[in-house]
Amino acid sequence: MDRNVFGLGTNQLQAIDDFLRSTNFGSDHTQRVADLSASILNRDTSNTATILNNVLQSFGTLYPLALILEVEDVVKSVYANAGIDDAVRDATLSDVRLWVDQYASQHNGAIGFDRVYWISRHLCANILRLGRLQFEPKAFGYPYQIFRDSKDDTLIIVAGGELSCDRDGYLTDDQNAAFYTSFQDETSQVSGHLVNTTRGTIDRQTTQLPLQRFGLVADTETLVLHLHIPTGSPLTPSAVDESLAMAKIYFPSISFVVCSSWLLDPALDLVTSQESNTREFMHRFRKFPVEHNVPQIYERVFGFGLGKAEVLAYNATSSLQRRVQQALINGTKFHTTGGYLTNLSRQSFSNKNTPSQSLQPLP
Repeated sequence: MDRNVFGLGTNQLQAIDDFLRSTNFGSDHTQRVADLSASILNRDTSNTATILNNVLQSFGTLYPLALILEVEDVVKSVYANAGIDDAVRDATLSDVRLWVDQYASQHNGAIGFDRVYWISRHLCANILRLGRLQFEPKAFGYPYQIFRDSKDDTLIIVAGGELSCDRDGYLTDDQNAAFYTSFQDETSQVSGHLVNTTRGTIDRQTTQLPLQRFGLVADTETLVLHLHIPTGSPLTPSAVDESLAMAKIYFPSISFVVCSSWLLDPALDLVTSQESNTREFMHRFRKFPVEHNVPQIYERVFGFGLGKAEVLAYNATSSLQRRVQQALINGTKFHTTGGYLTNLSRQSFSNKNTPSQSLQPLP
């Protein structure tokens, strides 16, 4: 079996084979492979994740990889039946290798895999890597409604009701709440708290929007593209443009792209240079606040599992790490932030950034 579709290396494959030979699963292994195959063929992400998580909890971090390898041909058939280009398939499934490497970096080089809920989306072809970025079609999911102003075609975000906000307008828990949002949907108008899409915060005061002028274009159930940013090459403007162009080909009917990341935090203006790829990426998006406990920037810039105290005590080796530390000392608060893009068809791209004509749209 050609196992390179997941990008695993020789030593990783050998460790999995050694694990299988040293463990007696009996007929249960065959049944698990059959169950996982059926789940993937149905593109059932939830059940696929459940199967892999059950074996992870029972047999450890090598067994999910063993099962994934067993169903490789099934995964390939799902991508083929969905009309997905082989290059896109391989780029998407290489995320398995990325997280195996991530596991090794956190466990002194040990080979294993524990991101079963995340990678189940890839196995079922419910998320695609298109160039530098990954895209996942699903409901918007955030507690906001987006309206279009018919007067000037601008978009307005209104927060849903009963959201607890701190004094700066970020989402927080009840214990730290300075105010709560309200939302009223009446016959002729809606009343609620607007979102400042530059800062990514919720206004304390309510505003009335007459429905004769403002039309609803998206709510929590609206199908959008969720954008994910895998570890990899620099997030250059041309690479982002190319990915968005590919997304328009694969998902032509979806115009909203949504992302939640530390890379959307407006506070990045304080710690990045004017020409930074990170800053330019952040400024593409209209912002809204999302719930988070620890700012994602801590784990992505310093390491997983670190809090503010550990970040401040960290032996910084990069200029970004030092600037983040100094910003924290100066009182800056970082936030994982949500944001959206619209009108993918209006993006302009150079010829060299136009995706191959061999790409086929999803049915």
